[in-house]
Amino acid sequence: MIIMKTNRFSKIIAAVVVVGTSVLWTACTDTWNEHYDVTAGGMADQPTLLENIKSDAALANFYRVIAAIGGEETLNSPQQLTVWAPKGLTTAQADSVIAVYQDGVSKGLKWEDNKAVQQFFQNHVALYARTISSLTDDTISLMNKKYMRLRGTSASTGFIGNNPFDEAVLCCNGMLYKTASMQHFFPNVREYLEQQTRLDSVASLIAKFDEYELDEQSSVAGGIVDGKTIYLDSVTVLSNDLLSAYGYIQREDSIYSMVVPTNEVWTQQYEKYRNYYQYDPTVMNADSLTDINARLSIVCGRFFNTSMDNKYNRHPEDSLVNTAYSERQLHNPRKNVYYRPFDSDGILNGLEKVECSNGFVYVDNKGVIDPHTTFFGRSDIEANFARYYEVPKNANGDDRMDVYGGQYLIYDSDTTYNIEKYYNYVEVRAKTASEQSEIMYKLPSTLSDVYYNVYLVTVPDNYTNLPCWFQVKHSEKNAKGNFPSASSYENPRPITLDDSLTIANVDVILAQTNNKRCYVASAEKVDTVLIQTAVKYDYSGVGLDEGVVRLTIGSFGPSSATMREKIYTRTLRLNEIILVPFETKEEAEAAADDLDAFNDELLEANKEN
Repeated sequence: MIIMKTNRFSKIIAAVVVVGTSVLWTACTDTWNEHYDVTAGGMADQPTLLENIKSDAALANFYRVIAAIGGEETLNSPQQLTVWAPKGLTTAQADSVIAVYQDGVSKGLKWEDNKAVQQFFQNHVALYARTISSLTDDTISLMNKKYMRLRGTSASTGFIGNNPFDEAVLCCNGMLYKTASMQHFFPNVREYLEQQTRLDSVASLIAKFDEYELDEQSSVAGGIVDGKTIYLDSVTVLSNDLLSAYGYIQREDSIYSMVVPTNEVWTQQYEKYRNYYQYDPTVMNADSLTDINARLSIVCGRFFNTSMDNKYNRHPEDSLVNTAYSERQLHNPRKNVYYRPFDSDGILNGLEKVECSNGFVYVDNKGVIDPHTTFFGRSDIEANFARYYEVPKNANGDDRMDVYGGQYLIYDSDTTYNIEKYYNYVEVRAKTASEQSEIMYKLPSTLSDVYYNVYLVTVPDNYTNLPCWFQVKHSEKNAKGNFPSASSYENPRPITLDDSLTIANVDVILAQTNNKRCYVASAEKVDTVLIQTAVKYDYSGVGLDEGVVRLTIGSFGPSSATMREKIYTRTLRLNEIILVPFETKEEAEAAADDLDAFNDELLEANKEN
């Protein structure tokens, strides 16, 4: 794994200056000591920070901003603070800050969440009274949680960051230092996006998810009425579901990087991706779903937590994984993984790199995130997950099938019991001997205007050691929002006499009615069966609980009990359904012709499970 250098982001904070230590006061005069001595008429007799700022003509614009954005109460309170006040703040700069504040108010932002407060006012203020000497060289935290280097050249002069100050004023509630100019604001990743017009498509999307939610722990509960808690004092905090899902790029205590598309790349991808999210006319707010899903598809693979625990990464020495990566995706080695990112064909090669207070921004003007590694990647639907399947019922509403979960183990040799790999599966058996086994799957999150190859991974029945013959029916939601009666897929690789060397009892299969619909699950190995090639769904199922595609998998074969006991089993053992998307029919058909390679790659990848 390539770990991006964090530089200043280690945030190991040096101890704050302790007033009264011998080292500090060695460099200070007796007069300065007396100045801080409350009993000698020092600190307690001084004006407040606000009063000193207000009375200083050189700080008139700074005071005007403070008054306009509601900072007076803070600087007049008894809380000990340090303020770096810019003498060089221009009228135009002051007007700009005030305009930002008023814009935040119009959007309903609380005071502490207003950008003018965070990026200007709190960027000039730190908690506690920070005294200095010629020995001072510390890292301090400002009120907005930005970290700055504080260096002293004397008891009243020094630097905050690279900004010099040349005068110190003792106040009854802290220290006031006068700087030459406005303090530089060092943005975090999100703040940088908001500052760049070339990246404002991403910034606008993130802002759509900002909302205030109740902080129950900080709120004061007053009782329960009609089953709901009533709060005497409700405290709300600004949250963002998109960032909660992908990465806290707005937090100063996190270390994130993001590959951010320019507006030009955004527009190109949006026009393409929206075709994948076309919904049937009965879906409520279909246009909104199309819009938001296309936008989320652009950003979903672009967040990187550089301090993330990558213990599940298959190739930690030469790859990066995005924040959507998880252990469950090991079987798909291309999804959410970016190999050799700094090589000539890597995703980060040649991109502009911008350092932020909590990570880096890589400006993507080329569209470097391949959709096949994110939302357009292979979908693996685990057959044993009950949320995906339904069991047929009788007239009384009772299940007609027995359904069990199991785990098929493969050992590394015939003489040991060390597990080399395993496959979770669902086992389906009809409750009566007269019925075929059957189970129906709802395929989630399918895309429109995409050509899918559909595969089924089967697990052998090690009780009967017989193959399972089965068929697959499908039903796709229509323009009226209904699922018509299911129809059967024909095997894209129909069984013929040429299969006699690999499939037992081919002649029996071929003698059956509709034998072209028959598929065979191996009795000897975990196998991948191609179900359909280049199938295209009219509508998207992303975001819809019921989906738009249903597959019904049922056993197939003669009803003779003798046949069932000797040449095939009706017991279905299913590991997963795999959907592999392609942009063109030709690509899908070419990939389907190479099923053996696909099957080998899948089984090899599953060794890592």
